[in-house]
Amino acid sequence: MNQIEKIIDLPNWNRREHFEHFSAFDDPFFGVTVNVECTRSYQEAKSKDVSFFLLVLHRIITAAAEVEEFRYRIEGDQVVCYDSLFPEATVARPDHTFSFASFDYDPDEMGFIRKAKAEMERLQQTTGLNKEGTFHPNAIHYSAVPWLTFTDMKHPTNMRSGDSVPKISTGKFFKDGERLMLPISVTCHHGLMDGYHVSKFIEKLKL
Repeated sequence: MNQIEKIIDLPNWNRREHFEHFSAFDDPFFGVTVNVECTRSYQEAKSKDVSFFLLVLHRIITAAAEVEEFRYRIEGDQVVCYDSLFPEATVARPDHTFSFASFDYDPDEMGFIRKAKAEMERLQQTTGLNKEGTFHPNAIHYSAVPWLTFTDMKHPTNMRSGDSVPKISTGKFFKDGERLMLPISVTCHHGLMDGYHVSKFIEKLKL
């Protein structure tokens, strides 16, 4: 787990020109926001008395890992594909600051939630950003904005660092008839993937 699965053969990659084109941009990231039904996940979180935030995070990471392009990263002059994804998130504190957090992925959803909950509780007693131990190259950066039913999202990106990590955010869910809908923002490096790959992620996301 968390190992490089393969190195992309750039000269023969069918996305070579796309990669070169968008990598030359000052900001090569593109983003889309979609509303995804989350009725079942919300009811499950309530019935199991677990964090909706962590349940959704686990299902997002699981779905993203099933789309190979979400595991692509730019490392130096190479594009590599990792064998798995590492969930990194922001954890809110009572004083309205937040901490960065890294959670070990566990295929067992309840096992993941249990361990991540303990780490969240620890971080809520700290101060600062807690950057140590975060920013894994195969991370997905996740944040929840439960105060806003947003229709778009702009993420800060440090292009000087060669950032190529996808960023996924969720907003405040809302009712659509009998359904609960969750805004999900997905921001990705356009040299590594397109809207098609984001649509595959949404298809695989079981909320």
